[in-house]
Amino acid sequence: METQLNYNESDFVEYALTQMNIKILKREGKYFDLEGGFKVEVETKDLYRLSVEDWVISPFEDIGKMCEFIKKNLEMSLHNE
Repeated sequence: METQLNYNESDFVEYALTQMNIKILKREGKYFDLEGGFKVEVETKDLYRLSVEDWVISPFEDIGKMCEFIKKNLEMSLHNE
């Protein structure tokens, strides 16, 4: 018998972003405004829509890969200033 944990996906995303030291500027339910102009929308469990300045970048199915993508882009933008 398989046991499934039920948790709020948006709370999980908030936790992951915080653990990766990605600053959350505002959260409204399943919508997150992040530093660097990034926005995340939690679509369903394990599906996240990432955009920057209202341009959709890509859906992500892996929260870790999405966080790494954001971190790398934030680091690049800091070096280009």
